[in-house]
Order: sequence, then structure tokens, then C-alpha cells
Amino acid sequence: MMKLDQIREDDLAAVRHRFWVEGLSVAEWAARNGFSPATTYSLLAGRLRARRGEAHRIAVALGLKPPPMADDTNKSDEEKTPKK
Repeated sequence: MMKLDQIREDDLAAVRHRFWVEGLSVAEWAARNGFSPATTYSLLAGRLRARRGEAHRIAVALGLKPPPMADDTNKSDEEKTPKK
């Protein structure tokens, strides 16, 4: 049974397939996007959960996780409006 905090293997396989179709290596994608190739490989191999840090940012960039919500999403309209 898969835990809720893990990225599905099917999703990881889809990203690896996308790299193959595009003729792009994992290392090349990582370098273009400013990420560690080793961390990217570990994430795509399912060794990292991508809970925080660089692995999380890689998962978001690959579309494996949704982007974080904006900082002000929990603020009321009054708190969002700058004071004059």
C-alpha cells in the first residue's frame, strides 16, 4: 500500500518517459534548472519523498507536486490591502 506522502511510481515513470521522448538526460534537465543531478536522479528513482528542500522544489518543477500556495492565502482581504 502506498503512503500518502509518496509520489506515485506511475508519475515518476511518466517523467522518465518524457525525458526519453524529448531526448533529454536527467542530468541535462537538472543543470538547466539549477538542481543537483544526484538529487534529481534519487527523486526519479523513488528514493526521496520530496517533502522539503531541493527534492521538493524538483518535484514541483517536474509537475509531480503542486506548487506551494502563496504566502498570503490565509490572510483576510483587510490584511492583504496595504495601509496608507
